[in-house]
Amino acid sequence: MRALRFNQFGDPAVLHVTDIPDPNATAQEAVIRVDSASVNPSDVKNVAGVMEGTVLPRIPGRDFAGVVLSGPPEWEGAAVWGTGGDVGFTRDGSHAELMAVPVEALVRKPERLSFDEASAVGVNFVVAWYGAVETAQLAAGETIAVFGVSGGVGGAVAQIARAFGATVIGSDRRPPSPMPPPRPPSTTSSLSTRPPTLALRSKS
Repeated sequence: MRALRFNQFGDPAVLHVTDIPDPNATAQEAVIRVDSASVNPSDVKNVAGVMEGTVLPRIPGRDFAGVVLSGPPEWEGAAVWGTGGDVGFTRDGSHAELMAVPVEALVRKPERLSFDEASAVGVNFVVAWYGAVETAQLAAGETIAVFGVSGGVGGAVAQIARAFGATVIGSDRRPPSPMPPPRPPSTTSSLSTRPPTLALRSKS
């Protein structure tokens, strides 16, 4: 398979596209065809060597969406999504055509989300969910102030809060960009109230 890889820490120039053996499915791990993967600031920091625990050489990438190619029969052919954990740090990440994921971490992708949309949820929304919902226990009718609302996590907090019926007050260093025109209702996705527990884009 083709993958983006780094053998040493540094600026993005240390990344290179290479051909490496395909991962193999085991009783504990499934192999996913990566249809879409996003790039997070932590991916760039990981390549730079400022994230702890990364083992080299490594394929970066934390967030993904794709299809299970091999693994438990009940999962083969399933569209899945995920993020985080040791992916991209001590286990090869999503910036490749294929990746191996623990079977226990497989999560089915919501049908209403495209692969591109699903791969962009990951880190931002999981962190936002744990902060706003699990920790702060945000509820309908409450007001939440989001500092850095135009960032990935801040924007995710705002969306989750709105979905919960809360009032959002956002602040940032820059004025917000103009909103794009809304998509037709048939293609508009709504926010799931269950984040992926681990949930990778390739061009074959």
